[in-house]
Amino acid sequence: MKVVTIGGGTGAPIVIKALIEAGVKDITAICAAMDSGGKTGIIRSDERDRVIAISDLLRNLLTMIPKNHSAFAEMLNFVDGRNRNLGYTIYYALLEKYHNNFLAVQQHFEHLLGIKFLGQVIPVSLEPTNIKFQTESGEIWIGEHELDRQAMSANSISKMWIEPAVKTTPEAQVAIEKADVLVFAPGSLYGSVLVNFLPLGIKEALAKSKAQKILITNLTSNRNQTHDFTPLSYWQILKKYTGLAKPFNLMIVPDLSRPEFEKKYPKIASAYAREHAHFLGWEEKDFQNLGIQVIRKDIMAITPDLSRLRHDPNKLSKVFKSLWN
Repeated sequence: MKVVTIGGGTGAPIVIKALIEAGVKDITAICAAMDSGGKTGIIRSDERDRVIAISDLLRNLLTMIPKNHSAFAEMLNFVDGRNRNLGYTIYYALLEKYHNNFLAVQQHFEHLLGIKFLGQVIPVSLEPTNIKFQTESGEIWIGEHELDRQAMSANSISKMWIEPAVKTTPEAQVAIEKADVLVFAPGSLYGSVLVNFLPLGIKEALAKSKAQKILITNLTSNRNQTHDFTPLSYWQILKKYTGLAKPFNLMIVPDLSRPEFEKKYPKIASAYAREHAHFLGWEEKDFQNLGIQVIRKDIMAITPDLSRLRHDPNKLSKVFKSLWN
């Protein structure tokens, strides 16, 4: 079974971990290469936007390292006193050495370590470009970092595009067309998921795909992206950006509705409310008109330090096993 994930940030690695734990042997992770914030933003700025962003590429790839080689992942995540990431430096150097052949970079790491990654990672495009988006007020912003900077703004995003226009990598197109399952990972809806549907050629690949399409929703909202989102909201936005009449046929969501969560975890709900965010959970009746399969399960973990909500890869793996075994 060929499973392809689409997404980046912290959500896609959790899904990849869950798939590996569920015993899936053929995993391809497709992610955007348009990040303009953090360490990646500094590098792209220094290079005057002549290079792609590799943060999601590297993060997804490190998730696919066999457990007994985790020390290598720790080394590549090292950041020095000048905020330079060792993994980024090595990956960019190898990407230049192999003339943007990202699969050759992956093979180089495999030869270096004497390992085989538990999947492959493909950028949705290899051509440098940037996100542009317009808000409900009519303002136009440039760069993924602006999505993050305005996360608590009530000025919601109305549309997003990329400039300049770029083509989808042939490898991403083929992976989507041949996939048995497509998983739209949780994460920043615009910055990690929808951005993957903007390069030229991706919609055609999605239209050709016969894969089961699974959406794993976020656990909490972003005020400028998913505030008061319903299952229908997800359906409409995915339909708009994928060009598909039926963008997904299965949703995996938490087993609690928003009121149930707020009653069970009032302190955590209040903490998120101070950030203008809220839990994304619904009742059975909220899915009735979509005509799709819905799995409502306990899929979340609560971080012990800051009481943040995260998807639990162990719980997700059990959901995947129940679907395919």
